[in-house]
Amino acid sequence: MAKKKCPECKEGGGAPLWMVTFGDLMALLLTFFVLLLSFAQLEIVKFEQAAGSIKDAFGVQRIQQIDPSPTGEKMITTDFNQEIILVKIKEKLEFILVKMIDNGEAELIESEEGFTVRLGDDNMFTPDSMKIKPEMISVLEQIANQLIDIPNMVHITGHTDNQPANPYSPYPTSWAIGAGRAASVVAFLEKQGIDPARLQARSNGSYAPIESNQTAQGRGRNRRIEVTISRETQPVTVNQFMETPHFIQTNAPDSPG
Repeated sequence: MAKKKCPECKEGGGAPLWMVTFGDLMALLLTFFVLLLSFAQLEIVKFEQAAGSIKDAFGVQRIQQIDPSPTGEKMITTDFNQEIILVKIKEKLEFILVKMIDNGEAELIESEEGFTVRLGDDNMFTPDSMKIKPEMISVLEQIANQLIDIPNMVHITGHTDNQPANPYSPYPTSWAIGAGRAASVVAFLEKQGIDPARLQARSNGSYAPIESNQTAQGRGRNRRIEVTISRETQPVTVNQFMETPHFIQTNAPDSPG
């Protein structure tokens, strides 16, 4: 059976040939400008500030609170940057503490909050006191050097065992002992130049053990200082209302631990 021959197109029928190329060009240009628009970000805060300055210049004054919602891009960028900071700091601290980690005197623990450097209390302080041991000074100095230029909050938490404290000491409870030793570390880090607004002293006393207090080894593990580098960053403060911080002594009165 013979195939039917395709009828010849009538002259002048359909769109001209150049229209196809022109349509492709317009689609590409539209895509290009949409891409440029997606890259552009309107700085709402700067725009509002500039507009407010112009209004003030013309005598129109109105107080407005500018609280723009964060964009998804900014939130993702902030979280990504925090992860990079934490990974780099963790690697550097692992190198600094490698001998102590190998000897079981220090640990690095990751958590949702960030990561924690766990230091044995018996290695940190002289017996029955808040005084930091001389051999730990250089270790804490190296830790401080890694923390000084980052915006992250640093939480120092003191832990003790469940043994009763001396009721006649300035620190008659295990909670007070943990708080005093955490405060000693905070004061030391502050002296190294870390912004005190980023530092927090905490205490869990004997209420967060990691081993049983039934053995001497377990009690020794429970007496510890934890330095947590948080994902949380330093809150913005109004500098003109901040007073110059006064350093406190790290050698607190002696106390049982």
